[in-house]
Amino acid sequence: MAVERQSIHSMGSLLSKGMSETNFWHHVSKLKIADLESLNQLLLTSPVLKFLPRDRPYRFAIDETNDPYYGHTCSENDGYVLNDKAKKSTTTFYRYITLELLMPYLKVTLSVLPVHEGVKKETYVQTMLDVLEDMGFSVEVLLLDRGFYSGEVFKLLMGREIPHIMPVKVQSEKMKAFLKGRGSGFTKYTLNEQKDPLELNIARRTYYLKGKYDKHGMENYGYVVHGLDWSPQKISRIYRKRFGIESSYSMRNKVRPRTTTRSPTVRYYLFLVSMLLRNVWMTLRWKYFRRRRRGPSTVDEDAFRFDTFRLIIWECARRVLKMIFEVAVLRPG
Repeated sequence: MAVERQSIHSMGSLLSKGMSETNFWHHVSKLKIADLESLNQLLLTSPVLKFLPRDRPYRFAIDETNDPYYGHTCSENDGYVLNDKAKKSTTTFYRYITLELLMPYLKVTLSVLPVHEGVKKETYVQTMLDVLEDMGFSVEVLLLDRGFYSGEVFKLLMGREIPHIMPVKVQSEKMKAFLKGRGSGFTKYTLNEQKDPLELNIARRTYYLKGKYDKHGMENYGYVVHGLDWSPQKISRIYRKRFGIESSYSMRNKVRPRTTTRSPTVRYYLFLVSMLLRNVWMTLRWKYFRRRRRGPSTVDEDAFRFDTFRLIIWECARRVLKMIFEVAVLRPG
């Protein structure tokens, strides 16, 4: 289903020995979303953990992504269908929080959690930090999207001494004035100054456009930084690597089974399957297609592409589950 982006209904007309639609729904109905949440990291990391030594720190990112939903809200999915800006002709989505390991040539998803309405962002961040601790990982830096910008999240990260970078939200005249300054630098900024003050370290990275994209002048970017003795230039350069997560979502969309179910449990399960396929491909590429030479490890990216991996799985399924080549006609010619 995943590698061909098909539904369980369509599989019955393609493979003669595949599981029937009735059996599929019988078995997936046994799944519990709480069980999937507690076991998802074991499923996703089983292919890759043995290739990641624990004697070095790694870079991680916590992100959120939306899955478009075109159905109605009912008692079954109430709280899991969330509203957001219009995208792909809908304003309703299932949302997931992901934890990504960011290495050159080995970007894998370590954990995925479905978002439920009313659960605060710091709760999901706390869970992801617990996952890293349980796996024995140390954090060089944690990169977070602006959507996690809140005093509670910052207090959690600072309390656990997690080095992190997050883009600022421009919510005050002081922040606006700092981001209009010239040249890269740092400043202290007090968040929630009137109610629950929290002092943040803000880095400003200045880019001089010099005619790039037919633009001139300068652009400033601000980042909340903690636990890092890096220059604004390095902070900005490292944070830009977070955008590699978008490519993982693009790959995941290539192996996303089709479904119209309202069940948040089944949708979460299928999301995990698609991310697992990407993790397996990344691990195989890292294990078998690294170049033998001195220096940092590099991978021959053209030798084993994701589309090749998908087609190999589909060809195996065709042989084992017997592709249907004959279709009975209703009106003989």
